[in-house]
Amino acid sequence: MKTIALLAVRTGSSRLPAKALMPILGKPMLERMVERVQRATSIDEIVIATTERHEDDRIEALAARLGANCFRGSEDDVLGRMAGAVEAAQCDRVIELLGDNPLVHADIIDEVARFFESGSYDYAVNVTSEQPNAPSSAARFPIGVRVEIYKPSVILRCAAETDAPGNREHSTSYIGEHPEKFKLGYFEATGHWASLNEPQMTFAVNYQQNFDLIQTIFEACYPLNENFPLQSVMDLLEAKPDLISFMGAPGS
Repeated sequence: MKTIALLAVRTGSSRLPAKALMPILGKPMLERMVERVQRATSIDEIVIATTERHEDDRIEALAARLGANCFRGSEDDVLGRMAGAVEAAQCDRVIELLGDNPLVHADIIDEVARFFESGSYDYAVNVTSEQPNAPSSAARFPIGVRVEIYKPSVILRCAAETDAPGNREHSTSYIGEHPEKFKLGYFEATGHWASLNEPQMTFAVNYQQNFDLIQTIFEACYPLNENFPLQSVMDLLEAKPDLISFMGAPGS
């Protein structure tokens, strides 16, 4: 079975342009993320899905340097871009990740992959506040460590069935909106992952202050363990709670 990690990445973010290329300990943020993702035993190949805009030639060049495949598609039709990448990859399973989630770790990727297979789901995700249709009682992870896993046929069906702007912009939103069409699995922040039941936290890089937090986390944790786990991040935040102020958007 061939499994791809599919990373959605572009440089055209209006809030923090070219964030994927901003350096963390001397390497682009995207490269730091790829280093963490490629340790997952459930992944056979990494595919970076970026846009056709010339600004994203830099993303394609970085993908080539990192030994990752690159698919280029629409900037605005993210669903179409991801479906195109999946079709081109000829894979059996897709693990979709966001390129501005550099803290996502191989352990949680592999854990959600096991959950996906054990339930024979069409789609599975570790629950965050980004899944409004998940059970309200679900223990949720912080934003920024999301792992979505689905069968290739699922994303291709989504691309064929919806033209709604919100669904085209957010590639998997159609799935969560239609539990009658897909068998959905929601992996909760319980048991081994209970310390990450912090839905109000965010590790996604959308603003400069988010990036500053991620940079601080790497500076503190990476020298001690190049593959530092998510628990190390939570331990750091417990020891230095003032860092939590870097999580929100300006003015929030």
